[in-house]
Amino acid sequence: MSRPAAADVVSLFNDNPSWAPGFQAAGSRLRPLSGFRLAPRAVPNVSNYQQIVRMSAQTGSTTDLIKWWNGYRLRDIARAGILADVTDAWDEAARRGWSDDTALRSTFTYEGKQYGVPLYKSYYVVFYSRPAFKRLGVDVPTTWQQFLDVVDAAHAKGITPISSGGATSWESLIWFQQLVNGLDHRFYQELTAGRASYTDDVCRRAMALWSDLYRRGAFSAPDAQTTDLPAQFTQGTTAMCLYGTWNTGAFLDNGVKDADLGAFLLPPPPGGARSVIVESGVLAVSANAHKLDAAHAVARAWLNPSVQTAWSGFLRDTSADPGVVPNVGTVRQVAAQVRRERPTQAIRYWEASPPVLIEGNVQELSAFMINPTRAQATKTLTNMQHRADKEWKVWTS
Repeated sequence: MSRPAAADVVSLFNDNPSWAPGFQAAGSRLRPLSGFRLAPRAVPNVSNYQQIVRMSAQTGSTTDLIKWWNGYRLRDIARAGILADVTDAWDEAARRGWSDDTALRSTFTYEGKQYGVPLYKSYYVVFYSRPAFKRLGVDVPTTWQQFLDVVDAAHAKGITPISSGGATSWESLIWFQQLVNGLDHRFYQELTAGRASYTDDVCRRAMALWSDLYRRGAFSAPDAQTTDLPAQFTQGTTAMCLYGTWNTGAFLDNGVKDADLGAFLLPPPPGGARSVIVESGVLAVSANAHKLDAAHAVARAWLNPSVQTAWSGFLRDTSADPGVVPNVGTVRQVAAQVRRERPTQAIRYWEASPPVLIEGNVQELSAFMINPTRAQATKTLTNMQHRADKEWKVWTS
Protein backbone atom coordinates (compact mmCIF):
# COMPACT_ATOMS: atom_id res chain seq x y z
CA MET A 1 0.00 0.00 0.00
CA SER A 2 1.35 3.45 -0.89
CA ARG A 3 1.66 6.15 1.74
CA PRO A 4 0.63 9.79 1.51
CA ALA A 5 3.29 12.03 0.01
CA ALA A 6 5.11 14.75 1.97
CA ALA A 7 3.06 17.64 3.34
CA ASP A 8 3.31 19.90 0.29
CA VAL A 9 3.32 17.15 -2.35
CA VAL A 10 0.62 15.34 -4.32
CA SER A 11 1.50 12.17 -6.20
CA LEU A 12 0.82 11.86 -9.93
CA PHE A 13 0.68 8.54 -11.78
CA ASN A 14 1.52 8.66 -15.49
CA ASP A 15 2.94 6.63 -18.37
CA ASN A 16 5.70 8.96 -19.56
CA PRO A 17 8.94 9.03 -17.52
CA SER A 18 10.42 11.72 -19.80
CA TRP A 19 7.80 14.19 -18.56
CA ALA A 20 9.21 14.27 -15.00
CA PRO A 21 11.11 17.58 -15.53
CA GLY A 22 7.96 19.14 -16.96
CA PHE A 23 5.86 18.04 -14.03
CA GLN A 24 8.48 19.45 -11.70
CA ALA A 25 8.49 22.77 -13.57
CA ALA A 26 4.69 22.92 -13.45
CA GLY A 27 4.79 21.92 -9.79
CA SER A 28 7.01 24.88 -8.95
CA ARG A 29 4.27 27.15 -10.34
CA LEU A 30 1.50 25.17 -8.66
CA ARG A 31 3.05 25.45 -5.18
CA PRO A 32 2.29 29.17 -4.58
CA LEU A 33 -1.17 28.81 -6.18
CA SER A 34 -2.45 25.61 -4.59
CA GLY A 35 -0.02 24.94 -1.76
CA PHE A 36 1.21 21.76 -3.43
CA ARG A 37 3.80 20.53 -5.92
CA LEU A 38 3.89 17.30 -7.92
CA ALA A 39 5.66 14.01 -7.33
CA PRO A 40 5.33 12.05 -10.60
CA ARG A 41 5.46 8.26 -10.69
CA ALA A 42 5.71 6.69 -14.13
CA VAL A 43 5.12 3.27 -15.68
CA PRO A 44 6.43 3.47 -19.27
CA ASN A 45 4.46 0.53 -20.68
CA VAL A 46 1.00 1.83 -21.60
CA SER A 47 -0.80 -1.52 -21.24
CA ASN A 48 0.76 -2.18 -17.85
CA TYR A 49 0.01 1.37 -16.79
CA GLN A 50 -3.68 1.05 -17.59
CA GLN A 51 -3.95 -2.24 -15.70
CA ILE A 52 -2.19 -0.85 -12.65
CA VAL A 53 -4.42 2.23 -12.57
CA ARG A 54 -7.55 0.11 -12.69
CA MET A 55 -6.29 -2.25 -10.00
CA SER A 56 -4.76 0.30 -7.63
CA ALA A 57 -7.74 2.64 -7.83
CA GLN A 58 -9.84 0.05 -6.02
CA THR A 59 -7.37 -0.14 -3.12
CA GLY A 60 -5.39 2.16 -0.89
CA SER A 61 -2.41 2.11 -3.28
CA THR A 62 -3.64 4.73 -5.73
CA THR A 63 -1.91 8.04 -6.33
CA ASP A 64 -3.65 11.39 -5.81
CA LEU A 65 -3.64 12.36 -9.49
CA ILE A 66 -3.85 10.16 -12.59
CA LYS A 67 -2.89 10.89 -16.18
CA TRP A 68 -5.47 9.39 -18.56
CA TRP A 69 -7.21 9.82 -21.93
CA ASN A 70 -10.40 11.76 -22.59
CA GLY A 71 -13.56 10.75 -24.46
CA TYR A 72 -14.81 7.19 -24.07
CA ARG A 73 -11.61 6.07 -22.36
CA LEU A 74 -12.31 8.57 -19.60
CA ARG A 75 -15.98 7.57 -19.41
CA ASP A 76 -14.90 3.95 -19.10
CA ILE A 77 -13.11 4.51 -15.79
CA ALA A 78 -15.39 7.34 -14.59
CA ARG A 79 -18.38 4.99 -14.65
CA ALA A 80 -16.31 2.47 -12.71
CA GLY A 81 -16.01 4.98 -9.86
CA ILE A 82 -12.25 5.42 -10.21
CA LEU A 83 -12.24 9.21 -10.65
CA ALA A 84 -13.51 12.20 -8.66
CA ASP A 85 -15.78 14.93 -10.03
CA VAL A 86 -13.75 18.07 -10.91
CA THR A 87 -16.52 20.13 -12.48
CA ASP A 88 -15.54 22.99 -10.18
CA ALA A 89 -12.10 23.18 -11.85
CA TRP A 90 -13.70 23.69 -15.26
CA ASP A 91 -16.09 26.27 -13.86
CA GLU A 92 -13.20 28.21 -12.34
CA ALA A 93 -11.18 28.05 -15.57
CA ALA A 94 -14.13 29.38 -17.56
CA ARG A 95 -14.77 32.13 -14.99
CA ARG A 96 -11.14 33.25 -15.08
CA GLY A 97 -10.84 33.03 -18.86
CA TRP A 98 -8.32 30.19 -18.80
CA SER A 99 -10.51 28.02 -21.03
CA ASP A 100 -13.92 28.55 -22.59
CA ASP A 101 -13.71 25.49 -24.83
CA THR A 102 -17.11 23.84 -24.45
CA ALA A 103 -16.38 21.28 -27.16
CA LEU A 104 -13.25 20.11 -25.35
CA ARG A 105 -15.09 20.13 -22.01
CA SER A 106 -17.68 17.71 -23.37
CA THR A 107 -14.94 15.12 -23.97
CA PHE A 108 -14.12 15.21 -20.25
CA THR A 109 -17.74 14.64 -19.28
CA TYR A 110 -19.69 11.65 -17.98
CA GLU A 111 -23.33 11.99 -16.95
CA GLY A 112 -23.10 15.77 -16.90
CA LYS A 113 -19.96 16.02 -14.73
CA GLN A 114 -16.30 16.47 -15.60
CA TYR A 115 -13.77 13.91 -14.41
CA GLY A 116 -10.48 15.55 -15.36
CA VAL A 117 -8.90 18.73 -16.70
CA PRO A 118 -6.80 19.02 -19.89
CA LEU A 119 -3.27 17.81 -19.29
CA TYR A 120 -2.40 19.08 -22.77
CA LYS A 121 -4.14 19.97 -26.02
CA SER A 122 -2.56 19.04 -29.34
CA TYR A 123 -3.64 19.55 -32.93
CA TYR A 124 -3.08 17.07 -35.76
CA VAL A 125 -1.17 19.07 -38.36
CA VAL A 126 1.10 18.51 -41.32
CA PHE A 127 4.70 18.98 -40.22
CA TYR A 128 6.92 19.91 -43.13
CA SER A 129 10.58 20.52 -43.90
CA ARG A 130 11.03 24.16 -44.89
CA PRO A 131 14.31 23.40 -46.74
CA ALA A 132 12.55 20.61 -48.69
CA PHE A 133 9.70 22.93 -49.66
CA LYS A 134 12.25 25.53 -50.75
CA ARG A 135 14.11 23.02 -52.91
CA LEU A 136 10.83 21.90 -54.47
CA GLY A 137 9.77 25.48 -55.11
CA VAL A 138 6.41 25.02 -53.36
CA ASP A 139 4.51 27.02 -50.76
CA VAL A 140 2.34 25.89 -47.88
CA PRO A 141 -0.84 24.60 -49.56
CA THR A 142 -4.15 26.27 -48.79
CA THR A 143 -6.32 24.02 -50.99
CA TRP A 144 -6.51 20.27 -51.51
CA GLN A 145 -5.28 20.61 -55.09
CA GLN A 146 -2.27 22.61 -53.93
CA PHE A 147 -1.55 19.86 -51.40
CA LEU A 148 -1.66 17.28 -54.19
CA ASP A 149 0.68 19.48 -56.22
CA VAL A 150 3.20 19.39 -53.34
CA VAL A 151 2.86 15.60 -53.18
CA ASP A 152 3.48 15.30 -56.91
CA ALA A 153 6.45 17.68 -56.83
CA ALA A 154 8.13 15.71 -54.04
CA HIS A 155 7.44 12.37 -55.67
CA ALA A 156 8.90 13.60 -58.97
CA LYS A 157 12.13 14.58 -57.19
CA GLY A 158 12.52 11.22 -55.42
CA ILE A 159 11.55 12.68 -52.04
CA THR A 160 9.03 10.76 -49.93
CA PRO A 161 6.08 13.16 -49.89
CA ILE A 162 4.53 11.96 -46.62
CA SER A 163 5.86 9.69 -43.90
CA SER A 164 2.93 7.62 -42.62
CA GLY A 165 3.39 4.64 -40.33
CA GLY A 166 0.67 2.49 -38.81
CA ALA A 167 1.11 -1.04 -40.14
CA THR A 168 1.49 -2.27 -36.57
CA SER A 169 0.45 0.70 -34.44
CA TRP A 170 -2.34 3.09 -33.46
CA GLU A 171 -1.01 5.50 -36.10
CA SER A 172 -3.15 3.82 -38.78
CA LEU A 173 -6.06 5.93 -37.50
CA ILE A 174 -4.38 9.25 -38.35
CA TRP A 175 -5.28 9.52 -42.02
CA PHE A 176 -8.66 7.84 -41.56
CA GLN A 177 -9.78 10.37 -38.95
CA GLN A 178 -8.31 13.25 -40.95
CA LEU A 179 -10.09 12.40 -44.19
CA VAL A 180 -13.47 11.54 -42.66
CA ASN A 181 -13.52 14.63 -40.47
CA GLY A 182 -12.19 16.81 -43.29
CA LEU A 183 -14.95 15.66 -45.63
CA ASP A 184 -17.76 16.07 -43.11
CA HIS A 185 -17.17 17.13 -39.50
CA ARG A 186 -20.77 16.49 -38.46
CA PHE A 187 -20.69 12.99 -39.97
CA TYR A 188 -17.46 12.22 -38.08
CA GLN A 189 -19.21 13.14 -34.85
CA GLU A 190 -22.23 10.99 -35.71
CA LEU A 191 -20.00 8.08 -36.75
CA THR A 192 -17.95 8.07 -33.58
CA ALA A 193 -21.11 8.38 -31.48
CA GLY A 194 -22.55 5.25 -33.11
CA ARG A 195 -25.25 7.09 -35.02
CA ALA A 196 -23.80 6.61 -38.52
CA SER A 197 -22.30 3.69 -40.41
CA TYR A 198 -18.76 2.98 -41.58
CA THR A 199 -20.28 1.84 -44.85
CA ASP A 200 -21.91 5.24 -45.47
CA ASP A 201 -20.83 7.44 -48.38
CA VAL A 202 -18.50 9.74 -46.41
CA CYS A 203 -16.38 6.84 -45.17
CA ARG A 204 -16.28 5.33 -48.68
CA ARG A 205 -15.13 8.65 -50.10
CA ALA A 206 -12.49 9.01 -47.38
CA MET A 207 -11.07 5.57 -48.09
CA ALA A 208 -11.09 6.29 -51.83
CA LEU A 209 -9.07 9.47 -51.23
CA TRP A 210 -6.64 7.54 -49.02
CA SER A 211 -6.27 4.79 -51.62
CA ASP A 212 -5.74 7.36 -54.37
CA LEU A 213 -3.00 9.04 -52.36
CA TYR A 214 -1.21 5.71 -52.12
CA ARG A 215 -1.62 5.17 -55.86
CA ARG A 216 -0.18 8.67 -56.38
CA GLY A 217 2.98 7.69 -54.50
CA ALA A 218 2.23 10.01 -51.60
CA PHE A 219 3.20 7.78 -48.70
CA SER A 220 6.19 6.04 -47.21
CA ALA A 221 6.08 2.33 -46.49
CA PRO A 222 3.41 1.67 -43.84
CA ASP A 223 6.00 0.43 -41.34
CA ALA A 224 7.65 3.87 -41.19
CA GLN A 225 8.84 4.84 -37.71
CA THR A 226 8.14 8.29 -36.31
CA THR A 227 11.48 8.19 -34.51
CA ASP A 228 13.22 8.22 -37.91
CA LEU A 229 11.48 11.40 -39.06
CA PRO A 230 13.85 14.03 -37.65
CA ALA A 231 16.81 12.55 -39.53
CA GLN A 232 14.72 12.26 -42.70
CA PHE A 233 13.68 15.90 -42.43
CA THR A 234 17.27 16.95 -41.81
CA GLN A 235 18.54 14.88 -44.75
CA GLY A 236 15.77 16.11 -47.04
CA THR A 237 14.48 12.62 -47.85
CA THR A 238 10.94 13.21 -46.51
CA ALA A 239 8.86 16.34 -47.00
CA MET A 240 5.83 16.01 -44.71
CA CYS A 241 4.15 14.07 -41.91
CA LEU A 242 0.64 14.34 -40.44
CA TYR A 243 0.98 14.06 -36.67
CA GLY A 244 0.09 15.58 -33.31
CA THR A 245 1.80 18.82 -32.31
CA TRP A 246 2.97 17.03 -29.18
CA ASN A 247 5.72 15.60 -31.39
CA THR A 248 7.28 19.03 -32.01
CA GLY A 249 9.80 18.53 -29.23
CA ALA A 250 10.98 15.23 -30.70
CA PHE A 251 11.90 17.01 -33.94
CA LEU A 252 13.74 19.79 -32.15
CA ASP A 253 15.57 17.40 -29.80
CA ASN A 254 16.81 15.28 -32.68
CA GLY A 255 18.54 17.65 -35.04
CA VAL A 256 15.78 19.64 -36.74
CA LYS A 257 16.21 23.39 -36.27
CA ASP A 258 13.14 25.37 -35.27
CA ALA A 259 13.67 27.62 -38.29
CA ASP A 260 13.60 24.57 -40.60
CA LEU A 261 10.42 23.04 -39.19
CA GLY A 262 6.96 24.20 -40.24
CA ALA A 263 3.40 23.02 -39.74
CA PHE A 264 -0.01 23.72 -41.24
CA LEU A 265 -3.59 22.47 -41.01
CA LEU A 266 -4.29 20.11 -43.89
CA PRO A 267 -6.73 21.73 -46.33
CA PRO A 268 -10.03 19.86 -46.56
CA PRO A 269 -10.76 17.62 -49.55
CA PRO A 270 -13.25 18.90 -52.14
CA GLY A 271 -16.65 19.40 -50.57
CA GLY A 272 -15.26 19.49 -47.04
CA ALA A 273 -14.71 22.35 -44.60
CA ARG A 274 -11.86 23.42 -42.37
CA SER A 275 -11.75 21.18 -39.31
CA VAL A 276 -8.96 19.83 -37.14
CA ILE A 277 -8.47 16.74 -35.01
CA VAL A 278 -7.58 17.47 -31.39
CA GLU A 279 -5.90 15.21 -28.85
CA SER A 280 -6.09 16.05 -25.16
CA GLY A 281 -4.68 14.13 -22.24
CA VAL A 282 -6.40 14.14 -18.86
CA LEU A 283 -5.21 15.19 -15.42
CA ALA A 284 -7.69 13.39 -13.18
CA VAL A 285 -8.23 13.18 -9.44
CA SER A 286 -8.40 9.69 -7.97
CA ALA A 287 -11.63 9.06 -6.06
CA ASN A 288 -9.54 7.25 -3.42
CA ALA A 289 -6.72 9.80 -3.28
CA HIS A 290 -4.79 10.01 0.01
CA LYS A 291 -4.92 13.80 -0.34
CA LEU A 292 -8.25 14.36 -2.02
CA ASP A 293 -8.59 18.05 -1.13
CA ALA A 294 -5.00 18.74 -2.20
CA ALA A 295 -5.54 16.95 -5.52
CA HIS A 296 -8.65 19.04 -6.15
CA ALA A 297 -6.66 22.20 -5.39
CA VAL A 298 -4.06 21.21 -7.99
CA ALA A 299 -6.76 20.45 -10.56
CA ARG A 300 -8.30 23.90 -10.01
CA ALA A 301 -4.92 25.58 -10.48
CA TRP A 302 -3.69 23.48 -13.41
CA LEU A 303 -5.03 25.77 -16.15
CA ASN A 304 -3.65 28.90 -14.52
CA PRO A 305 -1.52 30.66 -17.19
CA SER A 306 1.54 30.57 -14.93
CA VAL A 307 1.34 26.78 -14.69
CA GLN A 308 0.50 26.35 -18.35
CA THR A 309 3.41 28.55 -19.42
CA ALA A 310 5.84 26.29 -17.58
CA TRP A 311 4.16 23.08 -18.72
CA SER A 312 3.59 23.94 -22.40
CA GLY A 313 7.08 25.44 -22.52
CA PHE A 314 8.44 22.06 -21.48
CA LEU A 315 6.24 20.14 -23.94
CA ARG A 316 6.71 22.69 -26.73
CA ASP A 317 3.07 22.25 -27.59
CA THR A 318 -0.18 24.18 -27.55
CA SER A 319 -2.21 24.55 -24.35
CA ALA A 320 -5.88 24.21 -23.47
CA ASP A 321 -5.53 27.89 -22.50
CA PRO A 322 -5.43 29.56 -25.94
CA GLY A 323 -3.59 32.53 -24.45
CA VAL A 324 -0.55 30.39 -23.61
CA VAL A 325 1.75 29.56 -26.54
CA PRO A 326 5.40 28.53 -26.07
CA ASN A 327 8.17 30.40 -27.86
CA VAL A 328 8.54 27.76 -30.56
CA GLY A 329 8.08 28.89 -34.15
CA THR A 330 6.27 25.76 -35.33
CA VAL A 331 3.78 25.83 -32.46
CA ARG A 332 3.19 29.56 -32.86
CA GLN A 333 2.49 28.98 -36.55
CA VAL A 334 -0.19 26.40 -35.70
CA ALA A 335 -1.72 28.51 -32.92
CA ALA A 336 -1.90 31.53 -35.24
CA GLN A 337 -3.61 29.52 -37.99
CA VAL A 338 -6.15 28.13 -35.49
CA ARG A 339 -6.90 31.64 -34.19
CA ARG A 340 -7.17 33.02 -37.71
CA GLU A 341 -9.30 30.31 -39.32
CA ARG A 342 -11.25 29.05 -36.27
CA PRO A 343 -11.70 25.50 -37.59
CA THR A 344 -14.22 23.18 -36.02
CA GLN A 345 -12.49 20.73 -33.70
CA ALA A 346 -13.01 16.98 -33.36
CA ILE A 347 -11.75 14.54 -30.76
CA ARG A 348 -9.06 12.09 -31.89
CA TYR A 349 -10.47 8.78 -33.11
CA TRP A 350 -8.57 6.83 -30.44
CA GLU A 351 -10.73 8.42 -27.73
CA ALA A 352 -13.89 9.07 -29.75
CA SER A 353 -15.71 5.72 -29.32
CA PRO A 354 -15.64 2.72 -26.92
CA PRO A 355 -12.05 1.47 -26.51
CA VAL A 356 -12.58 -2.13 -27.69
CA LEU A 357 -14.27 -0.86 -30.87
CA ILE A 358 -11.45 1.57 -31.62
CA GLU A 359 -8.65 -0.89 -30.95
CA GLY A 360 -10.20 -3.48 -33.25
CA ASN A 361 -10.84 -0.94 -35.98
CA VAL A 362 -7.27 0.32 -35.77
CA GLN A 363 -6.14 -3.19 -36.72
CA GLU A 364 -8.47 -3.10 -39.73
CA LEU A 365 -6.96 0.23 -40.81
CA SER A 366 -3.45 -1.18 -40.39
CA ALA A 367 -4.35 -4.04 -42.71
CA PHE A 368 -5.61 -1.53 -45.26
CA MET A 369 -2.32 0.38 -45.15
CA ILE A 370 -0.48 -2.80 -46.11
CA ASN A 371 -2.83 -3.35 -49.07
CA PRO A 372 -4.38 0.06 -49.83
CA THR A 373 -6.64 -0.94 -52.70
CA ARG A 374 -10.28 0.01 -53.33
CA ALA A 375 -11.29 -3.62 -52.74
CA GLN A 376 -9.45 -3.71 -49.42
CA ALA A 377 -11.09 -0.41 -48.48
CA THR A 378 -14.55 -1.91 -48.94
CA LYS A 379 -13.60 -4.94 -46.84
CA THR A 380 -12.12 -2.67 -44.17
CA LEU A 381 -15.26 -0.57 -43.80
CA THR A 382 -17.51 -3.63 -43.72
CA ASN A 383 -15.44 -5.18 -40.93
CA MET A 384 -15.37 -1.91 -39.01
CA GLN A 385 -19.17 -1.65 -39.13
CA HIS A 386 -19.64 -5.25 -38.02
CA ARG A 387 -17.47 -4.50 -35.00
CA ALA A 388 -19.35 -1.26 -34.34
CA ASP A 389 -22.68 -3.11 -34.33
CA LYS A 390 -21.34 -5.51 -31.72
CA GLU A 391 -19.40 -3.16 -29.47
CA TRP A 392 -22.03 -0.42 -29.24
CA LYS A 393 -24.45 -3.04 -27.90
CA VAL A 394 -21.88 -4.08 -25.30
CA TRP A 395 -21.16 -0.48 -24.30
CA THR A 396 -24.81 0.45 -23.80
CA SER A 397 -25.83 -2.79 -22.08
